[in-house]
Amino acid sequence: MRCRHVLAVVLGMGGVAAAYADQVEIFLSERAAQFGYSRPIGVSAGDLSAAIFFNEDDDLMVNGGLVVSGQPPGQMPFSFGAGAKAYLFALDDADEDVLAAALGGRVRYTIPANIPMHVSAEAFYAPSITTSSDADNMLDFITRFEIEFIPRTAGFIGYRLLEVDLGDGRDVELDDNIHIGLRLNF
Repeated sequence: MRCRHVLAVVLGMGGVAAAYADQVEIFLSERAAQFGYSRPIGVSAGDLSAAIFFNEDDDLMVNGGLVVSGQPPGQMPFSFGAGAKAYLFALDDADEDVLAAALGGRVRYTIPANIPMHVSAEAFYAPSITTSSDADNMLDFITRFEIEFIPRTAGFIGYRLLEVDLGDGRDVELDDNIHIGLRLNF
């Protein structure tokens, strides 16, 4: 599949970029894993990110994007973000490669406590107009509870729904599980 060649290039570049990464994140579920990297850009509140995902069905997904975040005046424990991501899927059982351009956002609530804790949710959606290969749409939804147990290191537990609806009525669910993970800040 063409997607597997692109994946090899992205992994190679990710290894170089990860050496200077500001944030590395790994999460695992019973059926899937994801490795991600993000870096703040400029003086704005934007983050560039890239991730690779795979599951036990031999589906692969690579994504990258830009999300700008901030706190509205008077909403101190909340922060909000909005942005865009590009997704490239190699769906093994469906024998499809799908490219999707998605818009989305995130919300994060900081729990007032001595130990930094957060509850967050993010969702990115691509309709059929920005999804290739006869796919109808794509949805990536993640919610989690995170606790920073030592400086610059946080653990989390969460839930993810990642699915692609194909034009012929087939829905490919890449992930629909609870996951645990670790986030390292450099």
